[in-house]
Amino acid sequence: MSTGAVTARTCAGVRSEKFFAGLFGRHGFLLLMFPALLLLGTIYGVPIFRLLATSFGANEWSSNNYQVALTDRYMWKVLLSTLRLSAEVTAVCLLLGYPVAYLMIRTGRRWAQVLTILVVLPMWTSVLVRSYAWIVVLGRNGIINQLLTDSGLIAEPLPLLYNRFGVYVGMVHIMLPYMILPLYAAMKRVDLRLVDAARSAGAGGFAAFTLVFVPLTTSGIVAGSLLVFILSLGFFVTPALLGGAGDVTYVMLIERQLNESLNWELAAAMAVILLVATLILVALYWRLVGIAGQSDADRGKATPSRVLRTATRALAAWQSTFGYGSSASRLLAPALGWTVVGFLIAPIMILFPLSFSASPFLEFPPRGFSLQWFQNYFNRPDWTAATWVSIKVATLTMFAATPLGTLAAIGLVRGRFLGARLAAGFLVSPSIVPTLITAVAIYFQFARFQLVGTITGLVLAHVVLALPLVVIVVSGALSSVDIRPEQAARSLGATPIMAFLKVTLPAIKPGILTAAFFAFLASFDDVVLALFLSGTSATTLPKRMWDGVRFEVDPTIAAVSTMMIMVSIVLLAAPQLLALRSRRAGRADGGTKTVSL
Repeated sequence: MSTGAVTARTCAGVRSEKFFAGLFGRHGFLLLMFPALLLLGTIYGVPIFRLLATSFGANEWSSNNYQVALTDRYMWKVLLSTLRLSAEVTAVCLLLGYPVAYLMIRTGRRWAQVLTILVVLPMWTSVLVRSYAWIVVLGRNGIINQLLTDSGLIAEPLPLLYNRFGVYVGMVHIMLPYMILPLYAAMKRVDLRLVDAARSAGAGGFAAFTLVFVPLTTSGIVAGSLLVFILSLGFFVTPALLGGAGDVTYVMLIERQLNESLNWELAAAMAVILLVATLILVALYWRLVGIAGQSDADRGKATPSRVLRTATRALAAWQSTFGYGSSASRLLAPALGWTVVGFLIAPIMILFPLSFSASPFLEFPPRGFSLQWFQNYFNRPDWTAATWVSIKVATLTMFAATPLGTLAAIGLVRGRFLGARLAAGFLVSPSIVPTLITAVAIYFQFARFQLVGTITGLVLAHVVLALPLVVIVVSGALSSVDIRPEQAARSLGATPIMAFLKVTLPAIKPGILTAAFFAFLASFDDVVLALFLSGTSATTLPKRMWDGVRFEVDPTIAAVSTMMIMVSIVLLAAPQLLALRSRRAGRADGGTKTVSL
C-alpha cells in the first residue's frame, strides 16, 4: 500500500472518530454499551464472582475445596483424561479439516460456496440432535452394525457406542467446523503463486506444499487448534450421551458434584479451576494468533512458522512416493475432502428417512414411510408444551438480545474510550467460558431469587448466551460499512442521528437480521442452561429431548430432530435470501436510490 493511501485511510479514520464523537458525545458510546454491560454484569458477572466466593466456603473462608480438587487422585485422573481427550480430538480435527479447507480454496467459486454451506450447517444444528444422530448410527442395533451384520462381515454387533470411540466420533464431528473455518480463512490469504514458484525452482509438489504452503497457514493452524481445544475442554453434552461409565470428563464430574453429591462448594471450586484453565488458554490463543501474523524477523528464532518448517522438512522425503500435484494426489486430495464433508452431513441427513419410518422402532433403511412419529409428537402434550416453551423463550431472547447487542456493537466499533477492549472482552466472554460454568454460576444466583423453573429465568440466561453472537455479527457488519455516505448526508444538512438512521442503519440491516436469527437459534437449541434452569415447570424442547435420549428409545425423537434441523436451515437461509432480495432491489433501482433526510 502506498504512503498516500495510508495517509488517506488515516485521515478518514480521524474524520470518522470526530464524526461519531459529535454524534454521541464523549461518553455517548459508553452509554450505548451500558444496557448490555449492566444486564450481562448482573446476570453473568455477579454470578461468576459468587461462584468464586462459594468455592472458598459458604460460611467461612477456607481453601479446603481447592485442596480436595487439586489433591484427589480421581479428580486429577479425570482432569488429565479430559486434557488428553481434548488434545486428541484437536489433532484428529486438524488432520481431517486441513484437506477440506484446502479443497475449498482450490475448487471453483460456486463449489466453494457449496462446501462452505455444508461445513457451516452442522455448526447451527443442535449439538443434541447431532449426538442423537450418532446414537442412531453407532448403536448396537444402529445403522453401521445392521449393515455389517446383514452383509455377513460380522456375527456380533461391534461396541461402537457408550465408550471412548463413540465420544471421539461425536466430538470430532461437532468440532470439525471450528477447525475448518480458521484454516480456510488463513489459506485464502496465501498467494498460491509462491507454491508455483517453489515448484518452478525444482521443488517437488509435496515439498512445495509442506515447506511453503503449510507454514504460510500457521495462523489458521494455531487458531483452529486452540479454538477446538478450548471448546473440547468444556464440552458436556456429547461425552455424557455417547460415553460409557468410564468416560467421565471434568465438566461431567462438576455436574455430578452438583446433582448427585449436592456438594456445591466443591463443584464451585472445580468450576473455577476449569475457568482459570480456559482463560489461560484464551490468553495463549490471542497471543499465538497475534504472533502468527508477524514476520519471523519480529519474532526471533523460536517461531511457530520456523518450528513448523523444521517439522515438515522430514515429510519432503515422501515426495517421490506421494506428491501434491501428481495425478494421484489430484484425485485423492479432493476425494478425502469430500469424504470428510460427507462425514459432517451424513449423520444429520440420515435422521430424515428415519423420522418418516413406518417401523415401530429405529430401522435403516425404513421398510415403509409414514407420518406416525410426527403425529405422535403432535398428540403428546409433553412434546408440544416443551416446544411452545422453547419458541416463547427463544422469541423473547431474540427481542431482548438483538437491540442490546446492536447498541453495544455500535459503541464498540465507533467508540474510542478508556477500557473499550476490556468491555469488548467482557461482552463476548460468555461465548468463550464453558457453558456448564455459566449454567452453574447462574443457577446459584437464580436459586436465591426463585427464578429456576420460570420463563423469566430462562430468557435472562439465554440472553447471556445470545448477546455475544449479536455483538460479533453486528460489529462485523458495521465495520464493513463505508462512513463517507454518512458524512455526505451530514454535509447536506442532516442531523447526526438522522444521518445514521437513514444511511448506516439500512446498510447494516442484513447483519442485524442475521444476528437476530442467530440469537433465536442459540436459545432454541440450548441444552446445558436448560438442564439447570428449566426445573419441572418450564421444560424446553432440548431438555425434553435430553430426557428422551437418555431414558427412552422413541423414534419420535427422530421426528423432533428433523423439525429442529429444518428450523436451523430456515433461520440460516432467511438472512441470505433477504440480503439477496435487497441487492436485487438495489440493482432494479439502477443504483440511483435517494435518501429522504
